[in-house]
Amino acid sequence: MVESENNNIQAGLWNRFLRILHRLIEPLVSIALFTMMALTFVDVIGRYLFNSPVVGGLELTEFSMAIVIFLGLVLLTAQEGHVTVDLLDSFIPDRIKTAQKVLINIVNAAVMVVISWQLWIKAKDVAEYGDRTEFLMIPLSPLIYFMSIMTGISCLILFFIMINSLNMEK
Repeated sequence: MVESENNNIQAGLWNRFLRILHRLIEPLVSIALFTMMALTFVDVIGRYLFNSPVVGGLELTEFSMAIVIFLGLVLLTAQEGHVTVDLLDSFIPDRIKTAQKVLINIVNAAVMVVISWQLWIKAKDVAEYGDRTEFLMIPLSPLIYFMSIMTGISCLILFFIMINSLNMEK
């Protein structure tokens, strides 16, 4: 009885965390996506009607794209929305499915750790070199640090999904 109540409390806390995460990140993704869309619209109009594209428009679009992708990675991971292939699921006994899910999340988290770590190293190198965009001279390192942090957050979410799935099976 107590274990069931603990599982319900954990599920409630997890669901509350997911709601807060979505309330924080979804508006940011929407703003970045709208910015990218509006910038592309203005750039195309300027290019074809006035023969004058937006200076640095490509750079801003690339920054917006990175923001959308890496914030989206966090949301997708939290929703367990990654692409999966279930070719073998019908052959795997139910008692092994929890272990399978844990193993998959461990592998995914390990890959995310490596990606986050390598992005962090790259951001550090870019910061040391002082790399900037070509036209607007925007420093690149903050964006790469952001990408590393979002990948790390996705890794933590995978870890909590794994813990949650283990607790739900008990």
